[in-house]
Amino acid sequence: MNVSRIVSRHVHSDVSPDAEIISAKKQNRKLKKRSSGLYLVRSGGIYLFQIRLPKRIGGGAGSRPIRVSLGALSHQEARELADALGALARAAFKEIEKRMAQDNGVDQTSFSSGMSAGDAEDDWPYEFVSLILKAGLFDAREPTRSPTPEEVKGLELMRGLVRIGQQVSAKQSGQPYDDMIADNAELLAARHVSKYERSAGPVSISEQLYSSTQMPTAPEQVATPVTPSIRRSTKGPISRSETPAFKEDRRTVKRKPSTKPLFSQIASEYLTLRQSGKSGKSTDLDIAEFRLNMFVELIGDHPIDTYTPTDLQAFIELLKFWPARQKDRDESLTPREIIAGNRDFHLETLALKTLQEGYVAVVKTAFGSRTTTYDYANPVAGAKLVYPDSARDPLRTEPLSVQKIGLLLKTGVEQGMMDTAMLPLLGLLTGRRLGLLVHLQGMDFREKFEGVWVAQTGGIVYRDGVWRRVPYKTDASVSFFVLHNFLVEIGFPQWAKEQGDAFIFRELMRLDDPSKSASSYMSRLMDEAGIKDVAQEKFHSLRAGFISTSGDKGIEPRDRKLQAGHELGADEHELYGFQTLTETKARQIAYMPLPDIDLTPYQGLDFDKLAAAKRTRGRKTKGA
Repeated sequence: MNVSRIVSRHVHSDVSPDAEIISAKKQNRKLKKRSSGLYLVRSGGIYLFQIRLPKRIGGGAGSRPIRVSLGALSHQEARELADALGALARAAFKEIEKRMAQDNGVDQTSFSSGMSAGDAEDDWPYEFVSLILKAGLFDAREPTRSPTPEEVKGLELMRGLVRIGQQVSAKQSGQPYDDMIADNAELLAARHVSKYERSAGPVSISEQLYSSTQMPTAPEQVATPVTPSIRRSTKGPISRSETPAFKEDRRTVKRKPSTKPLFSQIASEYLTLRQSGKSGKSTDLDIAEFRLNMFVELIGDHPIDTYTPTDLQAFIELLKFWPARQKDRDESLTPREIIAGNRDFHLETLALKTLQEGYVAVVKTAFGSRTTTYDYANPVAGAKLVYPDSARDPLRTEPLSVQKIGLLLKTGVEQGMMDTAMLPLLGLLTGRRLGLLVHLQGMDFREKFEGVWVAQTGGIVYRDGVWRRVPYKTDASVSFFVLHNFLVEIGFPQWAKEQGDAFIFRELMRLDDPSKSASSYMSRLMDEAGIKDVAQEKFHSLRAGFISTSGDKGIEPRDRKLQAGHELGADEHELYGFQTLTETKARQIAYMPLPDIDLTPYQGLDFDKLAAAKRTRGRKTKGA
């Protein structure tokens, strides 16, 4: 059968035309990924050197390839190793061919690629080349070191004894020999040994030393006693009390040589790139920068490709003692000192979600952010991590009772601030997130359908002379949402529209982080209303309450998602039709029956007065 080959224009003259390059592009084969080059392919995070034996020595198309794993390393390093191993393989092919030609005229065509791989006699070229390549890879990675002075002496001793043995062997076989050495072999050997050892008795020249058919037998290998790095259990070799690698000080662990950038450089470029996508100061980036610096403080700043998943596990091991509240972290102490002071867990530690999505996630993202730029494999990709059981599971939001909601609304109106009065009501009647409601402007309100008012933020707001992004969570969050008719009855959307481009919650928008401040004020409002019995009862309970209640009132799941700002797509049928509420659906939400809550405090509200009110610093005194 004729097999066509595609040969690159730039093929080295030493490349055998019969040697098939595994990674080369085959005819009529559509490659999904770019080839790694001659002899080289990538499998997951590692590179493999692959080549087949030429047909003339039993290989060719269809024969099993010789594979040697190069490990996880950069493409440039893999390319250099592949070139070196390719040259070594070609030299081995020539040597095998020469030996076959000298082997009494063996018919080389008998070496068929279809022979069984289990036939050791016919498979020796494969085994021979595999051994040569593995040895070559070892030599490339472990350069031959200079012998120690003791080893030099030992080599000289053996060299002298071998020369004496050669002359004795020549004498016994009737070949020319040095009679001075052969006739005095025992004496010369004793003197030669005495040069390297202070006292040497009579030396007997072993027959193996001068045998023409045998090499000297190597002394029996004595296993070098290895001091265990971990103390074994008295009950057996396996014990949970052993000290694993992730509990070592990763700052001082020996790592492989590398020319890649330090983690600090990679992380700095990652943060800089993220900052370039922001329109102003970002609290999120400040937090990310702190946590990345903390990783360097605890694990050390090393070349990016010398880290392992063990470093990430070690980071988690230390973070399990990290206090959750900032007030519990003494600014005069280093992170390690703070951690050491809380090993008894007397301070509350991080929640599981904060640990996973806050600290570990940003480090993992930084690791993989510049792999293409600096040509390295992400060292923590796919890492299987174990989190401590001391990290609290997420607290699930619990609903508020009708009585508690009534107390919350009443207390909010009594405080006389626009945010305390209207944010709880908007959360209850719209189901929208607090962060988005805070950024509403007058121009966001309009009567979309007759008798149906809606609000919709554009996603970008103009604040303090700068255009900024509204902190919305999904693209669905910037779609319009329906305002319940009760809000129209008390005149809120009409008044809001008159404000033009002014913010509705102006007092909050004066602060550095309006969304975070609003969350704090809402939590404080619930405390002052005396309704917060557990941490699971929070402002988000109002949003969750709308989603649940609207379902009870007959609003379909797709419409509830659109109203609350959730992404569609859990069911492919949700993506059909408009990606916003239709007039019929909007009217259904606007006139949805309200829960049995006392809303009389909102009758006759003066919105101008609420908007003009200023929040005094500090907490109000009890009874004030």
